Amino acid sequence: MNPPGPAANADLLLRRLMENNDESATAALFLQLYRQSPELRHWLREDYGRDAKLRKKVDGLAMKGASPQVARFAELTDDNGPWRKERRRLKKEISGHIYGGLTWNEVVQLIHRYQAAHLDPGAFLLVRQWREAGKVTPALIWAGLAFLESVLPSGKRRLLKHLNQALAFVKKYENKAERRAAVGYADWWKLNTLFYILRHPRASYSTRDLRAHLATLGLEVGTRDVRRFCKRHGIHRDERAGRPRISTVARATG
Repeated sequence: MNPPGPAANADLLLRRLMENNDESATAALFLQLYRQSPELRHWLREDYGRDAKLRKKVDGLAMKGASPQVARFAELTDDNGPWRKERRRLKKEISGHIYGGLTWNEVVQLIHRYQAAHLDPGAFLLVRQWREAGKVTPALIWAGLAFLESVLPSGKRRLLKHLNQALAFVKKYENKAERRAAVGYADWWKLNTLFYILRHPRASYSTRDLRAHLATLGLEVGTRDVRRFCKRHGIHRDERAGRPRISTVARATG
């Protein structure tokens, strides 16, 4: 059976808006999340359903108003003390800012910005992850709600325009042969610099090493441009005196 086309999807949207109220939509969303999440099923059966104290705790957390930041279901139980203790210990022992002063998430966020080129990174990532998943997931539902909340209350169409453009851009970006052209040279070398940093965690990076890596990819980037890029994003540079006897950049391009 072929997947439903655009017209069928449009009809689905209209039907859902006409045939559902808040209660029926809530029930449908709950059942979908229950089906898609083994962790939710386990938590409801083993923890929430058996512990009145936990139910009261979750009720208080959920009714605070703002959406709580919960990384995993273990945070919504009463026996997650060892997990929290271990997490605190690891955070204390391992600095998160091990990518030239940035965290993993900060570097990944920059990568998404440069991958998106001229587009809004959120719209780009929503389209890309939806295409990769091939189906609706809880993470995409949550992100899709954020998208609608960013557009409908204000009436601003910027994100809608970017979403429309992202549909064509992502298709081009997924083609390896067209990816560099889609991003553009000015952002392509910056994107590859960030990938290098993510694969080589260090307290700081020498301009020479970054240029040498880019040279292996056929990208000739000037020292001043690399320094400016690092300064712009707060990436620490290794400025210790001393140069290798043979230029690393020359060796990479030789």
